[in-house]
Amino acid sequence: MRTTSPKISLLLTGGGARAAYQVGVLKAIAEWYPRVHHSPFTIYSGTSAGAINAMALACYASSFRLGVKKLEWIWSRLHSRRIFATSPTGMLGFLGHQWFARLQAHHHARPPFGLLNNRPLRHLLNQVNNYNRIEKQISAGNLHGIAITASSYKSGDSVSFFQGQNSIEPWDRARSKGRRTLLNTDHLLASAAIPIVFPATRIGQAYYGDGSIHQLAPLRPSLKMGADKILIIDLINQKLEQPDHTRAPGLAALGGHLMDTIFSDTLAADLENLSRTNTLLGNFSPSEQKQHKMRIIDHILLCPSKSFEPLARAHYGQLPPMTRTLMRLIGISPKDDAAITSYLLFEPGYIQALIDMGYEDTLEHEAILRHFLN
Repeated sequence: MRTTSPKISLLLTGGGARAAYQVGVLKAIAEWYPRVHHSPFTIYSGTSAGAINAMALACYASSFRLGVKKLEWIWSRLHSRRIFATSPTGMLGFLGHQWFARLQAHHHARPPFGLLNNRPLRHLLNQVNNYNRIEKQISAGNLHGIAITASSYKSGDSVSFFQGQNSIEPWDRARSKGRRTLLNTDHLLASAAIPIVFPATRIGQAYYGDGSIHQLAPLRPSLKMGADKILIIDLINQKLEQPDHTRAPGLAALGGHLMDTIFSDTLAADLENLSRTNTLLGNFSPSEQKQHKMRIIDHILLCPSKSFEPLARAHYGQLPPMTRTLMRLIGISPKDDAAITSYLLFEPGYIQALIDMGYEDTLEHEAILRHFLN
């Protein structure tokens, strides 16, 4: 049973294969704790690939180092074929099935569209996640709550599916909902379903896609679950190279710009709002803060110190041949349009490079992070 202490939330944003960076950050933090120490985080909030990482850690909230070690083991052995179908038969058959389904009469149910078949990812998540452990960690007091955010194509709302202590209440805000449920693979697949790339996932009577699409307030799930502190590991791409402004942006440049905007811009706005609120509350006494049911929320934002694109270019040759062919057919050069490639390069060389980057960046901020997690 956890003793009474400030509730620290770990917020993991989305970014496809870039989420390997988060594994490196957590690997460094885990080394600061004894082998059997519980997780310093009692609240987890994840979106897209960050949701997959959050779930893996929450299952082992009672043994932080074990959870991180298992997460690193999974990522370091990833290949694209474990995420989506990469064989010629698998890719062409999947696209052909969708094309044929759309030629049928409208009364026939049509599958959700996606360029890539993510069925292998479903199998992987079913193998590595023991969802029954979540409720056990909650009952033992090691886990206060975990939220997985997805976007509803039916309502246009950002829906955070959460599982946690009974004190956590569902919420209904503008374009943002919190719904208590028993989390499973469908919630993770829905949260990670990048539009056009992966098909949407059906939960109940509605289809859901990537949680970053309509997420206007990424901090809200952590705050609604009672977080006192929030550690955010963002996957924004650092633009360290000057783009060629004389060259018209192509499909990949537009797609990469759009995806970077979806995954990061709302977080920046939400953090700015939180900072203003903290400044305002700093002028109130503790009793006044309590009276207004508001409190100062300490937070730290970690993001990559380097751009993902040079690494994606260096490792793009590891992409399966059919994936590269499909990208070229729709006007994307895997090497030249590295912003897109950096999301889809689930190959060992690239993944390990991101893990190493996250590890090194964390060590540079060790003193600040240790104080924050104390």
